[in-house]
Amino acid sequence: AIMVLPFITSITKDVFDTVPAVLKESAYGIGCTTWEVTRRVTIPYTRVGIMGGVMLGLGRALGETMAVTFVIGNAHRISASLFAPGTTISATIANEFTEADGAIYTSSLVALGLILFIITFIILALARYMLLRIDSRTGA
Repeated sequence: AIMVLPFITSITKDVFDTVPAVLKESAYGIGCTTWEVTRRVTIPYTRVGIMGGVMLGLGRALGETMAVTFVIGNAHRISASLFAPGTTISATIANEFTEADGAIYTSSLVALGLILFIITFIILALARYMLLRIDSRTGA
């Protein structure tokens, strides 16, 4: 989460910059505080863009391979602790594909890639569905 936070923050800042100044100024003109303008004008106007940035960050985190491999410890075992070394699907594919010496080994790595693709597809489809629900609720 910490690795993709700058990415999400950058996208969110760019999305916040798209809010027309006239909307903010009119809210200030009727006596709204900065927090009220942010909560009632800026965030509703940019909700879809914020969600898109978060989903892009999530997609980037799912595809991140080498940085996660270095951080997580690259241990090929299953542990009950979240703080114990482990591995990810993408790290397993990246580290072992060059060493695959047989049809079953190669096929299992390709199957892992397919599983990763399906997981990513489901998450992005759910994000798209969520964005469509937000659009239909706001009437955009």
